Amino acid sequence: MKKTLQTIVIGGLALCALNACTHSETIPYDIRVKTDSVTINNKVGNFSIKADCPTSKTEALTSTINEWLSETMGGTYEGGYNETMPIAKHYINSAFGHDSADYAELKKDTANNDREWKYEYICNSQKTAETAKFVTFEYSCYEYQGGAHGSTIVTGQTFRKSDGRRIGWEVLNNSYDDDFQNIIKIGLRKYFNVKNDNELKSCLMLDNMYIIPLPKCPPLFTKDGIKLVYGQYEIAPYAAGTPQLTIPYSQLNKFLNVTAKSLTK
Repeated sequence: MKKTLQTIVIGGLALCALNACTHSETIPYDIRVKTDSVTINNKVGNFSIKADCPTSKTEALTSTINEWLSETMGGTYEGGYNETMPIAKHYINSAFGHDSADYAELKKDTANNDREWKYEYICNSQKTAETAKFVTFEYSCYEYQGGAHGSTIVTGQTFRKSDGRRIGWEVLNNSYDDDFQNIIKIGLRKYFNVKNDNELKSCLMLDNMYIIPLPKCPPLFTKDGIKLVYGQYEIAPYAAGTPQLTIPYSQLNKFLNVTAKSLTK
């Protein structure tokens, strides 16, 4: 009887351990978010941050996502990461304070002239993709501080749900492979609406067309494939905007390592 009871207990513990291990691999529920924003509009300019804020303050993934957002926006926030809006308020106040100082100096230099423009600082953080195994956020920020035109920052991050790991380009192998380079070129030709590589070359600011570099933005996992997002001036002139393309997982199978493949199954 004792042996039977011991067997049952050990078996139960083993089953619990197996279930715990299985649960750690995927988090089937959605990362719930609430869209919130903070704005400042006055004589200095228009300042706005809009964000999809994870609603669970106790979820470890919430802190991971908010920490990434803070680092993306400057890395100067020193508070906790269980809420998004305190982070947003910190950075909008920083931008406003900086531009207000600039505004005061400009008023001194142009005391007799009316300014025909205002500062702009418009940021957006949005959840754009999610499966049981990963969640992806994208971030953009447009700033105008005078001159001919403003500048836009675009980036994003995919997080593994099981442990909050940030997925980077280390999950991709052989990006210099001819087949992979051709996949990128096909996507960029579609973005620029050109027919061949010669026409594509005229759209880019690259010394040659043999190797097109990966973007600084990490690979963004979506339901349909991996999204590549290039920043302004990264491979093309300002007028080209932020070139983007999505490569279906079926075309990437031989280039993905085990970590990446596990996210797509």
